[in-house]
Amino acid sequence: MGLKEYRSKRTLTSTPEPSPASGQSNEQYLVFVVHKHAARRLHYDLRLEMQGVLKSFAIPKGPTLDPSIKRLAVHVEDHPFDYKDFEGIIPKGNYGAGNVIIWDRGYYTSPFAKDKQRAEKLLLEGLKKGDLKFVLAGTKLKGAFALVKTKWSDNSSLLIKDKDAYTSTNDILLQDKSVFSDKTVDELSVKDVPKPKNLLQQAARQSFESLTAKQPASPMPRNVEPMLAMAADKPFNHEDWIFEVKWDGYRAIAEVDKGKIAILSRNHISLAAKFSPIVQALQKLDLQAVLDGEIVVVDPSGKPNFQKLQDYPKSKGGVLVYYVFDILLIRATVLPGCRSCKERKFWSLLFRQTST
Repeated sequence: MGLKEYRSKRTLTSTPEPSPASGQSNEQYLVFVVHKHAARRLHYDLRLEMQGVLKSFAIPKGPTLDPSIKRLAVHVEDHPFDYKDFEGIIPKGNYGAGNVIIWDRGYYTSPFAKDKQRAEKLLLEGLKKGDLKFVLAGTKLKGAFALVKTKWSDNSSLLIKDKDAYTSTNDILLQDKSVFSDKTVDELSVKDVPKPKNLLQQAARQSFESLTAKQPASPMPRNVEPMLAMAADKPFNHEDWIFEVKWDGYRAIAEVDKGKIAILSRNHISLAAKFSPIVQALQKLDLQAVLDGEIVVVDPSGKPNFQKLQDYPKSKGGVLVYYVFDILLIRATVLPGCRSCKERKFWSLLFRQTST
């Protein structure tokens, strides 16, 4: 987007906001800031460092740590990198006139990357696709979030908190003071406005590594019940429903525990011995997962053949496929995205094994 729109909206000789210049942090991690802005309408602005600017999203109702609540986030113009340090009063007559405080700030990254360069690449890809996943390590906002584009308009998304150790139903917006000046937007006055400084280095902060460290995992769930089909009076179509092929196979829950594999029928009977190629394929995944799917044998045209499925333990005929409906649990040191050859094989081929 660049800073052209930012520049065009402001008369920089009459506002204390930073001039439109790109930059980047000298930190090991990307930075983020959330401004609370008492303009014509009170709102919050989430700003994420990417490509030397701050990608910015206006959140009218503010962020939340409750995964059940989705907040509208409107993608607005890029802001200069130095805006991360801005706290002050935009005078009347200027664009966005009103008090602005640094409600939260800290570091952020992609959940799929370990280093800054890789993280920024994946974050930009997610932003372009309209499915931006990121992990915040701030004073108030912590843990995994997603910005998912809506169908309402080209610039609207939903900010969603993922379930993790930082999930909370408490209203985080009640913590209404600046993490820099300890002032609310109403308390901020001209004499309180500090000169711009690198607030991230100046402020006492918790270690980013500790905030993004892998949390102690809960026990691996066992004997999960699959979600079964329900009867309907007649066929229907609805935008809230997704329809899929009815496969003529064996419903199976796969428990993947870093090489230890269990494949269970809906009645918790092991299917591992009968369909060992699926076990072998799952053993290649260095992660913990619980998968809900269906074991199918298909003919050369891709149509399921239940008779061949029943005969497969002896004949090994046809193409054995484990079609995954739902990923009920996944844990990995670096979660696979849809980028590597290994991962594409995992998601797209769904452990297909062709008989010899």
